[in-house]
Amino acid sequence: MLARDWIGMKVEVIESPNPCEVGIKGEVVDETMNTLKIRTEKGIKTIIKKGRWFKVYADKVYKVKGDLINFRPEERIMRGIIMLKRRKVVW
Repeated sequence: MLARDWIGMKVEVIESPNPCEVGIKGEVVDETMNTLKIRTEKGIKTIIKKGRWFKVYADKVYKVKGDLINFRPEERIMRGIIMLKRRKVVW
């Protein structure tokens, strides 16, 4: 999940220091170095990545720690690719 573009992905906040954020779910419409913008039924919510856990719905359901994705999207994707190559994972 680290080596993928998150825009268009369905996500849900499952753990957060702010209890009001837990349960926010929807589609990622934008991503910055520190935040995800999620389109929910009630509008677009900006969620800080650091200190949160996200459930990501892709081909499988993944649990991702926000601290691992707290980079610019292009840097995160490159770091993910490098990690995959180090593990010699076949895509």
